[in-house]
Amino acid sequence: MSKPVYIAAIDIGTHSTIGAIAEKLPNKTIQIKAVEEVLTRPNSVVQGRIKDVSNTLFEIKSICKKLYNKTNIFPNKVYIYSSWLTKEDNYDEWKRLLDSVNNKRKESMTFIPMPQLLALKADLFLTPAEQNNGSLLIDMGAGTTSYILRAKGKNDIAGMVGLGGWLISNDLTFKGLTFEYAEKLKCKLGDAQPEKLEFPNRYISLTPNGPFDINQSIQLLELSKMIEDRVEDTARRFMAKLIKDGELSVAGRKIVLTGGACKLKHIADWYSAKSHVEVRFADALNFIDSDDLSVACNKPKYHTLLAMLISGTEDCRVEKSSSWFKFPKGSNINNAIDNAIETLF
Repeated sequence: MSKPVYIAAIDIGTHSTIGAIAEKLPNKTIQIKAVEEVLTRPNSVVQGRIKDVSNTLFEIKSICKKLYNKTNIFPNKVYIYSSWLTKEDNYDEWKRLLDSVNNKRKESMTFIPMPQLLALKADLFLTPAEQNNGSLLIDMGAGTTSYILRAKGKNDIAGMVGLGGWLISNDLTFKGLTFEYAEKLKCKLGDAQPEKLEFPNRYISLTPNGPFDINQSIQLLELSKMIEDRVEDTARRFMAKLIKDGELSVAGRKIVLTGGACKLKHIADWYSAKSHVEVRFADALNFIDSDDLSVACNKPKYHTLLAMLISGTEDCRVEKSSSWFKFPKGSNINNAIDNAIETLF
């Protein structure tokens, strides 16, 4: 009987850094064994581009430690992805610092970049019929928006713009809100189509804790219009040319949305109204196991991570026993994490 294969992957995002370990099953699906998410430190990743390599490595090491404590699997080889992490950008600088950190440990980790992930996600999230007819996959992240048009017999049309969901939250900070408050307000009450608001004239009281010591309110209609303006500003960067060239006017073509920022209310309706094609949300049910944890990870913000796990081929385990210790029972987990991470640098 062959030994199970475990894949470890980390998705470095502007909003959060997410990691997981999954087992590759014989039926060509994956079963998630553990998943961890930490908020990316401010200004560490800007518009998908890693700016603070040291902070990013700290978050990666923290996630690997937590995954080990959940699974008892030391992630010796880890697939990584970030929108701009290429050899042409700052990958060489990132790798040099990683090698320096690894030299300080008994056991080092090998990081495997995945630069061709957009095409892979088109393979996974577009059905065969959608790929034959030609469909547009839009990956809406916090700092970037990527897109790929897949059509049988034609070259892919793909690209990325440095605009994402966090710009909406950033707009709201000018109301005197902290960024965290603005993000929650956007997710809970934001709407990409102002005309569909049930109570457009309702005001929401704001008690900001940001740089401006003021109390004020915002009308739901104003909030929705701010969101719609940003959605339109992002979409027109790539949609305008596709529509002009007639790429979305072919019968049977669809738009498929993924990424954490695609959960804005009525975002699918907005894209459908602008493009006049059917719009749906991506799902990973065809390549994840039916256990509770795997199904719970079938969320747009995890789709990049899931694509990495299903495509990975190198087992993440190290054969020798790990020098990484598990948290003792009854200990203060926060202190244990701090002590463990301090040994990494």
